[in-house]
Amino acid sequence: MNPPVFLFDISAYLHRAMYVTYGDRVAEADPNDPSFIRHASGMLANTMERLDVKRMAIVCDSTEPSFRCDEYPAYKAERKPHYPVFSAQAPRFYNAMREVSVAVVAEPRYEADDLIASLVSRGVGDIIVSSDKDLLAHVKDDNSVQFYDPMKSLWVTAADVRTKFGVDPSQLFDYAGLVGDPSDGIPGVEGFGPKTAAKLLREFDSLDEIYSPERRLALGEFCSKKQLATLIASQDMAFMSRRLASPRLLKSVDMDGGWFEAPTSAIVRKACA
Repeated sequence: MNPPVFLFDISAYLHRAMYVTYGDRVAEADPNDPSFIRHASGMLANTMERLDVKRMAIVCDSTEPSFRCDEYPAYKAERKPHYPVFSAQAPRFYNAMREVSVAVVAEPRYEADDLIASLVSRGVGDIIVSSDKDLLAHVKDDNSVQFYDPMKSLWVTAADVRTKFGVDPSQLFDYAGLVGDPSDGIPGVEGFGPKTAAKLLREFDSLDEIYSPERRLALGEFCSKKQLATLIASQDMAFMSRRLASPRLLKSVDMDGGWFEAPTSAIVRKACA
C-alpha cells in the first residue's frame, strides 16, 4: 500500500514565517533577504517529520488576480497587496522546492483551494495540510480525505466540522452562500448568520432545495417573515456567493519539480539555505 499523499496549502507557512521573521517591520523588510523562506522551509520540514511524510506536493496561490474577480470585482478587494519581501522571495521558495524534487502545483489565476479540490476530486491527495476552513469541505467520514491544521497541530474530522458549523462538510459551500465570508469579500445573504444558515441546511440540504419552488411554503416554518422576504430577494446573491466560495475544478493540473515522492525533511530544511 502506497503512503498517503499530503497536499500542503503552502500560503500559511509562508505568511506565518514572514511575520515571525519580521514582525511589525515586514513592510520595510529587504526584498533580497531570504530569511523568512529559510524559516518557512524549516517549518515545512518540521511538519514532514511530525507526520512522517513520504509523498507530498506543495500547492500555491496564483500571484495574478483570481478569475473570481471577473464575476465579482469586490472579491478579496479589501486584502492588502503582498509585501515586497513576499513578492520577491515566495517565487524563490517555490524554485528551491522544485530543485529538491518537491512537486509544486500552481496555475495562473487559480487559488490553492481550486488546485487541491481538483487533485482530491481525481483521487490524488489523501491528507490536506492547511489552515483554510474552506478546504474542510473535502473531509470525508471514511477518512479517505483527511485534514490537518499545521498552525494548530490539529487533526480536523468530519464530526469536528459538524460540531463547529452545524452542517456536513459537503454543505460548507451552501453555508457560505448564506453567511458569506467577510475575509474574502463574499457577501452572502444579509441578516443570515451561522445559526440560521445551519438550521436551514439541516432541513433543506442545499441552496438549490432552499430556493426550490416546491419547498417555498416550508421555508416559512424556519424563517421570520422578514428573513423570508430577504432570502427570496437575495437568491442571485446567495448563488453567486456559493460560486465564489466553491472551487473550480481543472481537468488537468500541472506539476513541476517531482511526482509526489518527497525528499527527506533534512533536504527540505536546507533547500533555501
